[in-house]
Amino acid sequence: MEQGDDFDGDIPNEEYSHIGLFMGYIFSTLRMAIGDFDFGAANLLTVEENWLYWITWLMVVVITCIIFLNFIIAEASASYQKVKDDLLPLINKSKGALIVEAEQMIPDKYKSKDLFPRFVIIRSADM
Repeated sequence: MEQGDDFDGDIPNEEYSHIGLFMGYIFSTLRMAIGDFDFGAANLLTVEENWLYWITWLMVVVITCIIFLNFIIAEASASYQKVKDDLLPLINKSKGALIVEAEQMIPDKYKSKDLFPRFVIIRSADM
């Protein structure tokens, strides 16, 4: 099909004609990757090529979505695990701060070294 025959629209990717065919395809692919889908080229394809075009496009979009969703799930899981690992020390630190605050509110005449030791020793069994 020549340019003047049966074609009344713009040439697909005409905006890239001054940088060459290869770089035009690279930039066209980049635009598709960021969500700027230009489906003008599908109008120039035969029926078989059009089916192949849409099947390929759909597969690429679905596979890309699966990869990005897996990445998001992995990052969320890593963040959750990091918080879970740091949770017990944070709870113990908060308990210690509350104990210190409670002891500071008691008048000195009611404090004794037996009831209020200077250090709190915590032991745990390893299993």
